[in-house]
Amino acid sequence: MKNLIAIFSLCILLLFSGCAKEVKKNDRPDWIDTPENNFVGKCATHVRGAIAQEQCAYKKGLAYIAMSKGVSVDVSADMTIKQTSTEKTGKSYGEVRAVVKMDEKNIKVGGSIIDKWHDKTADIMYVLIKEN
Repeated sequence: MKNLIAIFSLCILLLFSGCAKEVKKNDRPDWIDTPENNFVGKCATHVRGAIAQEQCAYKKGLAYIAMSKGVSVDVSADMTIKQTSTEKTGKSYGEVRAVVKMDEKNIKVGGSIIDKWHDKTADIMYVLIKEN
């Protein structure tokens, strides 16, 4: 009788383990590795929190735009971020304007934020920026 109960319990356990929730697939966007004609800025954990981390990623993205033009970079930026959310969805839109200084000359670099993604495991914020 004990063997029958043990076998029955094992069968029930195997049955329920087959119903377990599947592991969520990696939702990392493709644009991080292949941004095409756009630029990706990223920033790891920031001492001032999530908003500062996001702004840091924007500044780095602008720095990459400037560096693509052969400019050494010192970025000063104005950022406008608009966010809306409901219980089920969220949307962010942003615009970034920056001044890049090189040899005492000001070069204006601008971009629009296309998308962003936060890798919560590694705590890295990625932003996709299109040059204006």
